[in-house]
Amino acid sequence: MSTSNLSEKTDDTVPKRILVWSQNRPLWQRDALRRIVLNGYPDENAFEEVLALCKKEHGDQSVTLTAEALSKDHLPVDPGAGESISLTGITNVAGVNQLATGQTLAFEEAGITIVYGQNGTGKSGYTRILKNACRSRHACEIMSDVYSASPTRTARADLTIARTSAATETVSWENNGKSAELLAAITVFDRDAASVHVQKKNEVWFRPFGLDIPDDLAGVCQEIKARLMIEKETLEGKRNSVFANPVWSSRSALGKALSALRHDTDISAITPKSPFSDADEARLTKLQADLAQDPAVAAKAQRDYATQLDQLETYLKRIEQALNADATQALHAAKKSADDMRSAANTAAHDAFSRLALEGVGENVWRTLWESARAYSQVAKEDGTAFPPSSGDICVLCHQEIDEPTAARMLGFEEFIKKDTETKAAAVERVFQETEQKFRAAPVHVNKISVAYRRLKASNFALAKQVLRFIALARRVQAQTLAQISGEEVPNPLALPESVTDAVRNEATNTRAYATSLYDTSGGEAREAVLNEQADLQDRKQSRDLLDIAKTEIARLVELKRIEDCLRDTATTAITRLGNEIADNLITPRMRDRFQQEIVALAGNRVRVEVVRSGGKFGSPQYEVKLYANPKAKVHDVLSEGEQTCVALASYLTELANASHTSALVFDDPVSSLDHRWRSNVAKRLAKEAGVRQVIVFTHDMIFVNDLAQLALERNTPIALAHLTRGQDVVGIVNKDLPWTASSIRDRIDKLEKAARAAKCLFEAHDDEGYKTEVASLYSRLRATWERALEDIVFANVVIRHRDYIDTKRLKQVTALEEIDVRTFESGFKKCCDFVDAHDPSRGHDPEPPEPAEVMADIQALKDWSKVLRSKMNTIR
Repeated sequence: MSTSNLSEKTDDTVPKRILVWSQNRPLWQRDALRRIVLNGYPDENAFEEVLALCKKEHGDQSVTLTAEALSKDHLPVDPGAGESISLTGITNVAGVNQLATGQTLAFEEAGITIVYGQNGTGKSGYTRILKNACRSRHACEIMSDVYSASPTRTARADLTIARTSAATETVSWENNGKSAELLAAITVFDRDAASVHVQKKNEVWFRPFGLDIPDDLAGVCQEIKARLMIEKETLEGKRNSVFANPVWSSRSALGKALSALRHDTDISAITPKSPFSDADEARLTKLQADLAQDPAVAAKAQRDYATQLDQLETYLKRIEQALNADATQALHAAKKSADDMRSAANTAAHDAFSRLALEGVGENVWRTLWESARAYSQVAKEDGTAFPPSSGDICVLCHQEIDEPTAARMLGFEEFIKKDTETKAAAVERVFQETEQKFRAAPVHVNKISVAYRRLKASNFALAKQVLRFIALARRVQAQTLAQISGEEVPNPLALPESVTDAVRNEATNTRAYATSLYDTSGGEAREAVLNEQADLQDRKQSRDLLDIAKTEIARLVELKRIEDCLRDTATTAITRLGNEIADNLITPRMRDRFQQEIVALAGNRVRVEVVRSGGKFGSPQYEVKLYANPKAKVHDVLSEGEQTCVALASYLTELANASHTSALVFDDPVSSLDHRWRSNVAKRLAKEAGVRQVIVFTHDMIFVNDLAQLALERNTPIALAHLTRGQDVVGIVNKDLPWTASSIRDRIDKLEKAARAAKCLFEAHDDEGYKTEVASLYSRLRATWERALEDIVFANVVIRHRDYIDTKRLKQVTALEEIDVRTFESGFKKCCDFVDAHDPSRGHDPEPPEPAEVMADIQALKDWSKVLRSKMNTIR
């Protein structure tokens, strides 16, 4: 369907228009649209998946992902003109952060619900449920309780909804990406869902809901295109260099096919019908000899090359002989024999000298010292000194006179050295050292064959690689074996690879055969025929390698063709047309006027902005928010964070004005970034909206709570209040009404009456201390309620502590106060002061608390006083 047809469907929502338009788009784009509608702009993982789906659509069978196209089930639902979907409660929550189980969060179906909670009490957990269950544009991840030893894996909850055309029903929701269709009619407003994008450059862009979907899709296409271009460049760089300098002949059939490879080339059609035989080899050799132009020079070069190959073969054999399995086993055996003999000699030394004061006699360090002493004794005097020294001689080590026991001990040392065990150990160690030295001296380095290797690499690249690999592995075998001999642990030791000497020898033989068969032949057409035959034989001889190259190249061309096909899909022309069509039908003068109404209601005349069309980019045009006074000013430098949020809320409410239903709105901390200048205006606007649809507000701002509650009472809007608290290891414990400090006079009186009835039970149970403590606490709260009554009733909420404005409209109601009202107040307040636990009674006076009936009468006095005073004030208009 063309975009021109979309303009005729004026009753459709923007998401529905996009759904209709998407039917003829590539499947991967329809999947991308689904992701955008459900979760906003894709993240890195989503981009990888969309790219894979794009390739799959163009034949990449390695992709196992399955695309899921955008469908009506993914769209915010329009339940029907005039019908609204409301939430009446959330219960049976499990697996959502640390939210407590067994809680029920109830909502006022036809008015406003205010859920208050300080940070960390569970508000975010409940709003995350609603963002995912109602399929908010920016649904967020829900984590289970990370502190639980056995957390619930899948988040779930029961949501009760009410419809104007049907009975109340309960929807069992699980966080599995699917949700009840009607829940999508409920929208959530928070910072992520705001329709204002603050560009880092210089403008604030207005994006009505839906208009940014084509823009996001265009952004996805641009990102996919960029990634495809990188892959294309990589693929182009992988073209085998042999195609630039072919090793095949342009005369042969195979060579011509290789020079004309395409992505759809049939490899079987260019494969030689028969393998290259010995007879073919002989014929090729003969032809090469016949066609040589300078037999003498060519033959000498080939013979020199063959001689170099002989030298290479000899060198490789030396490596094999020095480092083969027999050589390594012999080295290990020599090491073991040396270690065993030395262990035996050390054991003998221990048996002989274990009772000496110092340990280690007979071991290597000690023997080195002993032999050094012997050598020194030979040069200490011209005629030499007997060693070991006898009694009366001077010791060559300590230069002290030798006594009889010491001479005997040193003679024992010398006899140990000369014994058979020690002698054999030394001999076996010499054998090991010689074997190790021979193994270590094996000449393993490619530099020693560099000349032959270069020739071999040019002549037979595959064999050159084998030779290089053999030498490299031989070096590793040599190093690993020496490391093992040194006592290091070598995991997975290598063995010398298969010999390549035979292959080198064969290469030398073939080279010499080639040199001896070179001679010149001349002719006309016959020579051309011979050249063609030679070319066919040469390419058939290397057909295996050439066909491998061809297969790799065809695979590269297939992938390159796929990339090019994918790139054609990323064109954004059709997406831009869609964005223009949506924008031209959506941003109408009526909608601009509605935006002005909303921004004035929220920010007054202090934020003088308008929505102006300002060019376009890829998927959709851009509508810039500009200042009336100075259109060239950079708006983001002028608007504060609170003003920007006002613009976001204005655009959100403007979009809702176009909906044909009045389903519930959920606001998650709508004033979290506002200052005192805008809070009351937002409260007024939400209270007004609650007159036509259900409004649910989660907030941590108590002043905002009071403003909303007061406005709801003034408008006679049904209101439900709740607050969330923390428990032991859990959050989200639901409490009806607001905390004590935020409760109304009526709520406080109700709580005081319940507390009085509970205290009465203590009185009747003769728990005097418990009753006394409870009554003191009760009168403390009763006194606080009398104080709050001054603010809320006597002064008619004209002035409220910490509120940023004075409500002068109510000032005349203050005149309803009479002297009797003042005396009643003073009496009730004074009695509370007599029993509160804030005062320390004297040691000699410990008054008994009032009995339950008296306590209830004191509460009733406040109740009656407030009722009478309100009644008088309501008569003053």
